[in-house]
Amino acid sequence: MVQPIYKCVRCGCFVEEPVHCGVAARLLLDSADRLRISKLMSGLLRHFPQAAGLNLDREGYARIAELLKALREWRGGCLGWITQEHILAIASLDPKGRFEVAGDRIRASYGHSCRVEPCYPVVAKPGTLFHGTQAEKLSSIMRHGLKPIKRLYVHLTKTVDNAWETACRRSGTPIVLVVDGDGLVEAGFEVYKASEIIYLTRHVPPSFIKEIIWEW
Repeated sequence: MVQPIYKCVRCGCFVEEPVHCGVAARLLLDSADRLRISKLMSGLLRHFPQAAGLNLDREGYARIAELLKALREWRGGCLGWITQEHILAIASLDPKGRFEVAGDRIRASYGHSCRVEPCYPVVAKPGTLFHGTQAEKLSSIMRHGLKPIKRLYVHLTKTVDNAWETACRRSGTPIVLVVDGDGLVEAGFEVYKASEIIYLTRHVPPSFIKEIIWEW
């Protein structure tokens, strides 16, 4: 469940606890607003920046001030109350590391379908990775492997929990594929680290899918 975001009145940190540093924290965003704004931020920075006149550079960064303007003006200004503080709070507390802030710029860490070229560190030993999908797609996956489809990369994760959560978002029977990340690298495929739990690659051939988890 998405937690509200608070700001500590003593240390100034963004937190998810209503009490911090021994005193009541100030509510910044309730759960519903946090989720709604986070989803729109992801959409604008990953998929449809042009719909809001947002300019992304080659690595996917936008000026925070421009993102704020786009959010405030979205669909008639229904989010006109948003401030830069809300953007920074959502970015800093995102549990999957979806956003990256660099000075006065922000980008989606991963998940792009629009043509950007983020620079990710290459991982030599990614270990076992996981991918959430649906059983209805399994026959095609075992023939052709995992491909990016509408995104720039295949998205993998370090935890079964995260992969299962992803699998459950879409209709169908959720399953998790266990991927031999080290084997991918040894075979010449590059694997990139996009966040603490999200890893990316261009293709996972069927031979590197080592197991299927049907229940979790």
